[in-house]
Amino acid sequence: MLLEVSNLAVSFRMEGRIVEAVRGVSFSLDRGEILALVGESGSGKTVTALSILQLLPYPRAFHPSGSIRLLGREMVGADEATLRAIRGNRVGMVFQEPMTSLNPLHTVEQQVSEVLILHRRMSRQQARERVVELLRLVGIDDAERRLASYPHQLSGGQRQRVMIAMALANEPDLLIADEPTTALDVTVQAQILRLIRDLQRRLGMAVLLITHDLGIVRKMADRVCVMTQGEIVEQGPVSRMFEAPQHPYTRHLLAAEPRGRPPAVRAEAPVVMEARDLKVHFPIQRGLLRRTVGWIRAVDGVSLAVREGETVGVVGESGSGKTTLGLALLRLLPSDGAIRFAGTDIQGWSWKQMRPLRRQMQIVFQDPYGSLSPRLTVGEIVEEGLLVHRLVRSPEERRERVARILEEVGLDPEMMDRYPHEFSGGQRQRISIARAMVLEPRFVVLDEPTSALDVSVQAQIVELLRSLQERHRLAYLFISHDLRVVRALAHQVIVMKEGRVVEQGPAAEIFERPQAAYTRALLAAALDLEVAEPEAVSG
Repeated sequence: MLLEVSNLAVSFRMEGRIVEAVRGVSFSLDRGEILALVGESGSGKTVTALSILQLLPYPRAFHPSGSIRLLGREMVGADEATLRAIRGNRVGMVFQEPMTSLNPLHTVEQQVSEVLILHRRMSRQQARERVVELLRLVGIDDAERRLASYPHQLSGGQRQRVMIAMALANEPDLLIADEPTTALDVTVQAQILRLIRDLQRRLGMAVLLITHDLGIVRKMADRVCVMTQGEIVEQGPVSRMFEAPQHPYTRHLLAAEPRGRPPAVRAEAPVVMEARDLKVHFPIQRGLLRRTVGWIRAVDGVSLAVREGETVGVVGESGSGKTTLGLALLRLLPSDGAIRFAGTDIQGWSWKQMRPLRRQMQIVFQDPYGSLSPRLTVGEIVEEGLLVHRLVRSPEERRERVARILEEVGLDPEMMDRYPHEFSGGQRQRISIARAMVLEPRFVVLDEPTSALDVSVQAQIVELLRSLQERHRLAYLFISHDLRVVRALAHQVIVMKEGRVVEQGPAAEIFERPQAAYTRALLAAALDLEVAEPEAVSG
């Protein structure tokens, strides 16, 4: 037995009270086995995983009861020497949010090589060669050039792949993967999941897979534990859970996924946002004098129009230019080409000229934790736009509007006085959506707004976005790698690769009769994560 968790309980001391996060959890994991821990945000999955390596914020967090035996050693209360020998060496961990897990001051090479130098006593040259090998293994193109990159210079998917490279560096006995494909597009999901499974089989490595994606569970796991409210309510072989689930909560999870189609767009609906031949090129600078030696064509000649009440979905692999396109449309990045908002050419407007339009043009960022100030309460975060644009007259009115929008996105209004770190990843994403929607904008860029959410909350957010769109005739630019969600929300779809549009048109035509080979590959990967070989997928 590699890992045995018995009657585990985890509680937190919070503002003079005790909060029970995990209660009586028991499960085991053998070598060469993949066990999935499934449940909604806040169910206790990540707390359970962090307990294995004793990474919780002790003494604020503590174990009222329970035992965790890993490789024959008791981890609850283990000394620092024992934990250092295990962490990053015998056990690797892929965290849910790579941007907050990677050091912003260290390069990719420094961060991946650290575990090699610490545990394997490699020289820096040996470590460098191994880092290049690992980056190639996880699908990062031009690995040698990426060694000198910092986290902020990588896309969300590339950062996640760096985290996976770090976790696999020492070929651990156990890999704990906390939402390992959350930030990845479907083709790279297929690559990463196949990579993890191939390594697991070759090394006899056990995997504890934490995910909200039941499609991944069905294809990857041998056994599954279903968690809710800090307890495991059902566990057993994956085939049994999908074919004959016993617990009502398990049946609820299996039934919950984004469904339906977006509301119809009025024939006379005006164009809210339009771009013609939009280009965003970043200079490549080298040498002591930082001379420009080339250009990265992040967005290269993209044209689109988003009408009132319409959703344009933008799909493509990480680094294809999706997010850059959204930021350029909002005039948050310099660009060339025409940008028209509500019939007015805003390309070239100054920051001061743009300020009155900011209320009407909002964005929900991909990384909810990185975009929420840790020093502000949820209420202060959501109300900030109301204050800047002077949309409320009194503190009472402001608090009432904040409470109303929090309730709309599925959060308890009584939580508005808490801070972001007190919420799960999915709850933080809903806070980000509330912050944008409270201003009742006309055009919203949604950058992976459901990537951190479990399937039932994805369905809830899709319904929320649809109802808001129908009620207020909102125009959405919806950026996502989850084609199920895109299909449920988008009227039009743009498929991007390396900054260019390879195909665009009505969503029904793109999904049912894709013309481009690249589009067909994306759809195939979405339907079956086993189709893509690791070496065949570009990063």
